[in-house]
Amino acid sequence: MERIDQKDSLPSHLAAARQKSRWIKWSSVSFIFLALLMVVFLLSDRVAEKTVVGFPNFHDSEFALLDQNGETRFPSDFAGKPIALFFGFTYCPDICPTTLLMLTGIQDQLAAEGKAADHLQILFVTVDPERDTPAQLHAYLGLFDTNVTGLTGTRADIDSTLRHFGVYAKKIGDDAGYLYDHSAAVYLYRQDGNFKGTIVHDEPSEFMFEKIKSIL
Repeated sequence: MERIDQKDSLPSHLAAARQKSRWIKWSSVSFIFLALLMVVFLLSDRVAEKTVVGFPNFHDSEFALLDQNGETRFPSDFAGKPIALFFGFTYCPDICPTTLLMLTGIQDQLAAEGKAADHLQILFVTVDPERDTPAQLHAYLGLFDTNVTGLTGTRADIDSTLRHFGVYAKKIGDDAGYLYDHSAAVYLYRQDGNFKGTIVHDEPSEFMFEKIKSIL
């Protein structure tokens, strides 16, 4: 009887051992994956931080553009707080609204962690000033649950700003429904105006979150 009990209990011991082994294996794999993910993030962040060609410090710019309220804004208006700067247009079908939603989501995450998410200044500079008047920017940005400063101006003023920041923008089509092919990165600046790095389109959300967190 005693031997039968020992034999009966053997499978459960083996099952427990196998389960423990599987748990250890998956824990090890998960740890290695997270470690590799962090290494990749640190390397990409370091590369982005050192990539200064085409990304001057924000305080070196000299633009004078209109915001969505029709007020003229200068680089000095944004001094003292971190900046997330990106370029697009209100008729953009995907990248621009996706970027705004992404930044809104990250601000919510940061606020949930007790970070000063409201210190982040989000600047949206249009590449399409012909259609993106202050009134159009005001209506468009009002659709998003975040505080964004939209900037527009004359074609000459916008082209000068694009050149200064090394931003690519090309008009596609000649009819009223034309689009723009343009740089999709978000340029990050510390509160002193120094360039920190970029967030590229479709970058893992964990990377985006950590990069913005690093400039607050």
